[in-house]
Amino acid sequence: ATFRTAVQRYPDSLEARLGIAIAYRRAGRDADAWQAYQQVLSQDPNNQLALKTVGVLGSFKPEWQSTGITALTTLLKLSPNDNEARAQRALLYGYQGRFADSLADYEIALQGSPSAEVVLGAAQIYTYSGNSQKGLELFERYRSTTNKAITSNAAIAYGRALRGTGRAAEAIRILEAQLPNPTNAYGVRVRSELSQAYLANQQPMQALSVLDPLRDRKDARLSLARALNEIGKQENRPELSSQAAALYRQVLNEMPSPALPLVRETADVLSAIPAERQTALQLYRQLVQQQPNDQVLLIQQLALES
Repeated sequence: ATFRTAVQRYPDSLEARLGIAIAYRRAGRDADAWQAYQQVLSQDPNNQLALKTVGVLGSFKPEWQSTGITALTTLLKLSPNDNEARAQRALLYGYQGRFADSLADYEIALQGSPSAEVVLGAAQIYTYSGNSQKGLELFERYRSTTNKAITSNAAIAYGRALRGTGRAAEAIRILEAQLPNPTNAYGVRVRSELSQAYLANQQPMQALSVLDPLRDRKDARLSLARALNEIGKQENRPELSSQAAALYRQVLNEMPSPALPLVRETADVLSAIPAERQTALQLYRQLVQQQPNDQVLLIQQLALES
């Protein structure tokens, strides 16, 4: 309240604006803090505290990620040796599926003596980028240096890293321990990953049954679609692939501006289903218009047209 009064009395005071931004952050009022730090940056675009904090807050909401990346890029131009900022930018790149950019930052951030949190973040991004072996090495490095259990979202990635390195039974044990009751938004992600672990462990019936609580949940459509698509492919069950396709289309149709990675993922899935290839082609054409320099997209479009 004191800082709010100060901002009203001295609207040009950078100290007052920084003060209220910090106070909002410490009070857990993230949206207010986000706006307050934006006002700081409009007055002082190179304010390093504001740039770093906007980068941190960028991981709180998907719609804040791009602004967070921009802020951290500016900060790294001012302080190129700030590995904490570089690791945070790597994490945001990873959240956006920009794995090449993310891993380039992590290659630098992991040099020297990175914090345990940096190692844990890198473990997740390496895993989701498809490098399960490197991800697992980083997870084990985190465990050995902290003696802490891997929990929450990191545990989901840890399960994937174990599955991706041929240790599906261990992945099942880790993920089963994370299952909340009743199923919440976190539980949706756990069940989707656990389904894939069961499938890798030659337990297709369990892979399907663990998904049952997700079938009537609107917020679980994408996770359910991914899991069903994988089971359909590996078990040669086209009816499951068709269910996955319907879920993907529902998710896209209900989003006014779906993210490009999601559109691309949907196109890739639908292109493998004969009855869905016309829809996939429309999506690829849309993507090529938006990313005309992406040669892979163009080839995928031409292949479907052929």
